[in-house]
Amino acid sequence: MADIEPMITLGEKMHEESNFKHLNLDRQKLTELGYFAIANPDIYYAIVAEDENKCIKGMFVGLITEYYFGKDLMATDLLVYVDKSKRGAMASVLMFKEFEKWATRKNAKEVRPATSTGIEIERTRKLYRHLGYEVSGNTFRKVL
Repeated sequence: MADIEPMITLGEKMHEESNFKHLNLDRQKLTELGYFAIANPDIYYAIVAEDENKCIKGMFVGLITEYYFGKDLMATDLLVYVDKSKRGAMASVLMFKEFEKWATRKNAKEVRPATSTGIEIERTRKLYRHLGYEVSGNTFRKVL
């Protein structure tokens, strides 16, 4: 619970850096999502990466859900973000590894991360490949 506010602050940085920055960011909605995720640990997973137990330098929020076409479970990320000044260390790798362990315990058949923020796309692709993921699609957008 104590991490919700710092996560929202970090989320504001992510929002400003992303291709979503032209869209509204609602702190109250994010707070409610944080409480909902904590209240539903069978569905949601959240972890933070701290810098010497002082400040949050990264965060990962994921969830598990059934595929739309069947009953098998897949785990996917809702967001993964590491503060720009802290990238290049092991934070993302360690958070992903913990998420994969959680997904395994939840009996997910697959982990399917995605990226839609437009933040360091090539670097993110390399990270996913390094972690053993394969490309399985694309994300497109059109601003109206």
